[in-house]
Amino acid sequence: AQTSSKTSLFLLVCTLVTLSAQVAQLPNVRIPTHLVETNTTTIVHQRHRTQISGSDRRGMSKARVYTDVNVLRPKEYWDYESLTVQWGDQDDYEVVRKVGRGKYSEVFEGINVNSNERCVIKILKPVKKKKIKREIKILQNLCGGPNIVKLLDIVRDQHSKTPSLIFEYVNSTDFKVLYPTLTDYDIRYYIYELLKALDYCHSQGIMHRDVKPHNVMIDHELRKLRLIDWGLAEFYHPGKEYNVRVASR
Repeated sequence: AQTSSKTSLFLLVCTLVTLSAQVAQLPNVRIPTHLVETNTTTIVHQRHRTQISGSDRRGMSKARVYTDVNVLRPKEYWDYESLTVQWGDQDDYEVVRKVGRGKYSEVFEGINVNSNERCVIKILKPVKKKKIKREIKILQNLCGGPNIVKLLDIVRDQHSKTPSLIFEYVNSTDFKVLYPTLTDYDIRYYIYELLKALDYCHSQGIMHRDVKPHNVMIDHELRKLRLIDWGLAEFYHPGKEYNVRVASR
């Protein structure tokens, strides 16, 4: 029973972290009542224009922290659609075995044939180019951040043009196997490591939007945690409307 409660605690905290992050990142803008003189207010933020009726103002809110990160940074930082991808050589990598799949990709353990180092190869399924560019730009911006999985290379098949992302390898254990073995201290430690990753990406104006056990890789032997799968991540802009139907359902 104690083991089951520890597992449930970790899963509960992951859920609460996800929910609290979504609440903190609500993309709409609160209008101070003393500034409102008419029943309709127009908010202009760069290319985004939103009209808010008087009856809707009470429920509108915005992120409480790191609100204006992307407002204050140059357009080049968050304008992923203008990204020019620097493609590496696909022949530098070989697939070893399949380790997972998702809605937008298939994931393999791989090896760099030049360095003989293990890596993770994420082969993307057909999606809009801007979605691929968004994930790449976000990973590049977050490179070096605490507990953020490192993007090593970007390659594509010369014939099919299928793109693949090459990541650092994490020798993780399936969470259903690992979590029941964790001590109370382990749980607190890994939650803290996860929160460091989330705080860092938020401080860079980026929302992960898909935090769940499957996307938290833990190498328990090295006590290393990495937050992975940034395919649903977004740049946060005050006043921009976002699809709230993300993450697992």
